[in-house]
Amino acid sequence: RIRGGQSQTVSVQVTPPNGAVVGQYPIHVRIGSGERQTDVPLAVILTGIYKLEVTTTTGLLSLDATAGETASFSFLIKNTGSAAIRNIGMDAFKPENWIVEFKPEKVDVLQPGEMKQITATVKPNAQALVGDYSVGISVEGEKVNKTLEMRVTVKSSSVWGWIGVG
Repeated sequence: RIRGGQSQTVSVQVTPPNGAVVGQYPIHVRIGSGERQTDVPLAVILTGIYKLEVTTTTGLLSLDATAGETASFSFLIKNTGSAAIRNIGMDAFKPENWIVEFKPEKVDVLQPGEMKQITATVKPNAQALVGDYSVGISVEGEKVNKTLEMRVTVKSSSVWGWIGVG
C-alpha cells in the first residue's frame, strides 16, 4: 500500500529458462489500484555465459624437443558457454630466447559449442640445456581467458652422439 504523495520501490524477479538464447526480451509490468492502472515497459538483456575450455588433442601436456629445432603440438579451444566469444588470441609464457608461434594466430569468433584446433610450434633456444622446461599457453578472448601449461623436455641433438662415436 502506498499513501498519496509517497513512492515505493518494487522489485521484479525474472528467471529465464535453461537454454534461453542471448538477446533482449521485453517485460510489461502492470501497476495499479482499483480502476487506475499503468503499464511499465522493462527489458531483460541476456548476455550469456562466457566459458572456454582448452586441452591438447592427445590429452598429454608434454612435448619432446631438441635444442635449436622446432617441435609442434595441437590444442583445442572450445566454447562451452552460451555466448559467442570474440577476438581470441594466444600468447606464450616461455623461457628466454625461445620462439613459440601459433597457427592460426587469432580466432575472430567462436560460437557456443564450437571448437577450433590450433597448432603451436615451439623452438627452444639452441643453447638450451637438456632438461624439462615449462611453457604456458594463454588463450584470451572477450571476457574470458584460460591457460594451458605444457612441459617441454629438451633433449640433446643426435649430432653430438655421432661426434662422440667419431
